[in-house]
Amino acid sequence: MRYLDEFKAQVEKRIAGRNRREFGFEYELIAEKSLSIEGFQRVKNALPLLGFSEKNGQIICNKGMYITFEPGGQIEFSSPPLGMDEIEKFDTLLNIIDRTIRGVREIASVKYIPAPYIPNRDTAPMLLEAGRYQDLHALLGRVSDRGREMMKGTAAIHLHVSLMNFNELLRIWAFMCALSRESGYAMGEQRKDIWSRTDPSRCGLSCAGSEDISSSDILFEKLICFALKALDLQRGVPFGNIKPHPDYEEFLVHFTTIFTDVRLNTKGMTLELRTPDARPLHMFRGTWIAFLDMLQRVMDDNN
Repeated sequence: MRYLDEFKAQVEKRIAGRNRREFGFEYELIAEKSLSIEGFQRVKNALPLLGFSEKNGQIICNKGMYITFEPGGQIEFSSPPLGMDEIEKFDTLLNIIDRTIRGVREIASVKYIPAPYIPNRDTAPMLLEAGRYQDLHALLGRVSDRGREMMKGTAAIHLHVSLMNFNELLRIWAFMCALSRESGYAMGEQRKDIWSRTDPSRCGLSCAGSEDISSSDILFEKLICFALKALDLQRGVPFGNIKPHPDYEEFLVHFTTIFTDVRLNTKGMTLELRTPDARPLHMFRGTWIAFLDMLQRVMDDNN
């Protein structure tokens, strides 16, 4: 299969030599009122006053947490890698989030809230200029009736687990798929309706068949097949149908646009659960601790 061998070799190279399993999160909040371009700029201007600076193209603080934004101006806090027992470090990161959100409200007059969905944001200003977001916004306006709401009107939590070796890919994938259907980790009804009506070619890979996959190699092939069937953002046709065939680097960029419930995240070579709805920080702490505990028990049971 095209791209298979090169991609697998890259995954194995990236995870080789890891001596501990690491975890991470992305915690997203949405502006209570739709953001204008001017309001969005005020938010970004406030961040240097709140302990964040730009380094290597990232907005980051001295504890390693960085901030990115979604197309509707949703603010997303991404953790540095965390160990299983680093709860004190995790709590420090939560305090940074809390302090930053309070500061943005005071300095920029923008109130961010932990709501999973706010209606009527499909026509809100598109606040990110990067080509991939502009292309996705245009594509979703053509192929779905709620895709732009997903981009600008929703907020979620993503949970990451690093891979220690290729063969455990299926085991952790199956765990995350099962968790994506559990209370506290599944999408709420509103986000699920949006998700299912966004773009089946990049959001529709079901976890239901995971029990029928017998090895990590077969799962890996299925992930690549799904990506090849997903519509290319610029051309609007399945990526695998493009002629001449794009090079491997273009495929990797395309692979990052796959937004399934669980996905292989190539940035850190982690498996990423994307279903939990946004929630207040004090509730997220319990979500995190329970997530680590459940995963530890799964890994112990398989040793």
